Amino acid sequence: MLTGAGLHGLFRVAAYEYPQLTVGSIELAPDTPPEAVLEQLLDDLTDRSLPVTEIAWRHGCRHIARVQPGADTTTPLPATPGNPVRPRAAYLVTGGLGGLGPLAAAWLAAQGAGRIVVNGRTAPSAQAQAALEQARAHGAEVIVVRGDLADPTTTSQLVDAATDGGRDLRGVVHAAAVVEDATIGNLDSTLLERVWRGKAEGAWALHQATHGHDLDFFVCYSSVAALLGSPGQAAYAAANAFVDDLIAWRASQGLPATGIWWGPWSEVGRGQHMAQRGFATITPADGTDALHRILHSGLGQVAYSPIALQQWIADYPHLQDATLLSALLSGQPAEDNADETARQEVLTATDDLTRRQRVEAFLIEQVRDLLGGTTRHIGPHTSLVTLGLDSLGALRLQQRIARTFKTDLKPGVIWTKPTSASVAEVLLEQMGLAPATDTLQQQKADR
Repeated sequence: MLTGAGLHGLFRVAAYEYPQLTVGSIELAPDTPPEAVLEQLLDDLTDRSLPVTEIAWRHGCRHIARVQPGADTTTPLPATPGNPVRPRAAYLVTGGLGGLGPLAAAWLAAQGAGRIVVNGRTAPSAQAQAALEQARAHGAEVIVVRGDLADPTTTSQLVDAATDGGRDLRGVVHAAAVVEDATIGNLDSTLLERVWRGKAEGAWALHQATHGHDLDFFVCYSSVAALLGSPGQAAYAAANAFVDDLIAWRASQGLPATGIWWGPWSEVGRGQHMAQRGFATITPADGTDALHRILHSGLGQVAYSPIALQQWIADYPHLQDATLLSALLSGQPAEDNADETARQEVLTATDDLTRRQRVEAFLIEQVRDLLGGTTRHIGPHTSLVTLGLDSLGALRLQQRIARTFKTDLKPGVIWTKPTSASVAEVLLEQMGLAPATDTLQQQKADR
């Protein structure tokens, strides 16, 4: 039923993290025997000119995944009559003690929900507590059930609390999530379990626990990390992609199913830092209004994100040709962050020392930017690890080096040579600009 669910989220992240590979996937539905499409499969597998592509064979037909642009966020969505929230009915909200969940609870109360059962593993933050008090102020009964959402005992408690006294359970908002960044090469089973359990296993537990209840909606919060890919978030993208597949499967079974790929929010959630990197974010008021409009519209799966895609992939130019993103990128000029001046200054330097210093200055400037504009001292021999450059930062630095100097460093160089001076030495050597051994030794001695 959901065999392989979530894998496309992993593949989409791999496309960022492994630019030297053409990362794609081919999916065969049970109704398409491999031998029926063997020739086309072999063509897809051996075509080295094929861009990053996701292919699915269903009913003997070849489909290619593409994210389609939707209406502008200010454009009214088609609305179904009536209020999706019923007065006096009961609703479940997971992730309800932090992040986006409390906002959903407050919105449900404002729409007239009679009882809201919220779930989380930890005590509510002050911000979450304020949102829950706002829900109570609207007249809703708010019940907190703490526990592991993936445990069927917890989901049974949630449903029992919602239906106690004869109330009808009419809706679910699954907003639980654990965000823990790591590149694919640094994933381990412990991290995967932490990220996967609440989001993916929690969604499945909710699906099972609410079976037989006459729901008006079953909403799962997903992320653009699963839809577009996000370097360093393989576990998170995969867990959200599982939820996406669950929503698609529920819809195919005629069950209520709404999936929302959210972009980063401001003020709440783990994406607040994106604003510091220059990305547009969703305000709580805007996001709550979007939830309202999406549920009124009856849309099944929809992305709501203000992110400019060219800015999103600026450090990963190889994704300009990805078929998944082609419709979104159509007609948009590529955003080129390459510093042509830096390369020219290095190529035109009249001596080895000046050339090396210019490369080091470029690297230090990029590291400072990747660390959020830190004011800490960064010298040529300052350890990048000590500064706090993580695996994702190293990946982005490597991409910027490749774009600026038109050469690729071997994967892992930044960890084996974790200073600007050492990276500059390797880079100049690969560009054919390394000084003679005796000159290099003299430069080091002068420092």
